[in-house]
Amino acid sequence: MEIVPAIDIRGGKCVRLVQGDPSRETQYAEDPVEVARYFRECGARHVHVVDLDGAFTGKSPNAPIIRKIAFLPGVKVELGGGIRTLEAVAYWLEQGVQEVILGTVAVERPGLVEEAVVRFGPERVAVALDIRGERIAVRGWQQVSRHSAMAVAERMWDAGVRRFIVTDVRRDGTLAGPAIKRLVKIAQILDARITASGGIRDRNDLRELLNLEPLGVDRVVVGKAIYEGRLNLKETVKWLRAAENEERDAG
Repeated sequence: MEIVPAIDIRGGKCVRLVQGDPSRETQYAEDPVEVARYFRECGARHVHVVDLDGAFTGKSPNAPIIRKIAFLPGVKVELGGGIRTLEAVAYWLEQGVQEVILGTVAVERPGLVEEAVVRFGPERVAVALDIRGERIAVRGWQQVSRHSAMAVAERMWDAGVRRFIVTDVRRDGTLAGPAIKRLVKIAQILDARITASGGIRDRNDLRELLNLEPLGVDRVVVGKAIYEGRLNLKETVKWLRAAENEERDAG
């Protein structure tokens, strides 16, 4: 399993929200690029970048910052937030982003996701399952669609998507622990790669998620626990890689 530290950008700053609520924002750094460099120095191979302005409005002033992060050597960027056209997908992949994450369009324009997978490949296009209750939240989590999480997941699997970022919106930014039962349910239905996101508190939570790795849960996005000092990223990266090596040697 790989830990993927999160950088949420709003107004050019590195912030975290609670349950996606823009009125419950904490700013952690002035320069998201420097945060990405720090994560790289800690050994992170991937960084999870969310353009909150893009998610909320569909437009964003953060593109120059995101481009700088995407072109940092030695780190792969997965980007979500307001990417709702094929042109936007193509643009960000050309700008150094390794993987584009689609959320709202998976509900509103599923055919676009299918076309993106065909055009760019399943390794470059992921879908965010942002779940509030049992339904998918869209438009920066500000609206709840009528579509169930499982219906969207199955539709996107049929469209060729092979990576899903599963977030329990009610846990995100709360340090309440991951939604283990929900992750198991989705993983048992889809033969896909799954990134767990939302509520991660500490290494004990990561141990629980490690047990789900045989089901396809192979990445975990962590934000607030790192920023609040509950998880030391450098030590956690070393610990997870040691566990990975032990499993490989045992196999």
